[in-house]
Amino acid sequence: MYRTSGNFKNSKLFLVAAPVLWGAAATILCLVIFSFVMTKADAPDGIISAMASISLCVGSYFASFLISKKRRKNGLLTGILFGAAVFGVLFLINLVFLGDFNAGFAISKLAMLITCSGIGGIVGVNSKIKRY
Repeated sequence: MYRTSGNFKNSKLFLVAAPVLWGAAATILCLVIFSFVMTKADAPDGIISAMASISLCVGSYFASFLISKKRRKNGLLTGILFGAAVFGVLFLINLVFLGDFNAGFAISKLAMLITCSGIGGIVGVNSKIKRY
């Protein structure tokens, strides 16, 4: 058998897959924390929607931070593209399950995701590299 010259941790798939999984984990952690808070206090619908949006923004920030930290270039562009990709997935899920298009949902989510992901990308590129 032939061995490949690189390993899985240096592959392009791992470069994208690992930060996406960590971003999803951060989103789920925020949702769990917010749901614990909601069990202790009665929250109106507006606050529940805001908590879900905050969780989504935290996850997209964290994922684009990690992707940009690994790439070390084009942080803003990487973050914006990642935010647009997450928006595309959310938009398709919205169309499949709800069956309609809500312009208010689309514009506000797109703006939040692109902003948070872009900031995460910029911070990720400018963060220090650990050297052992």
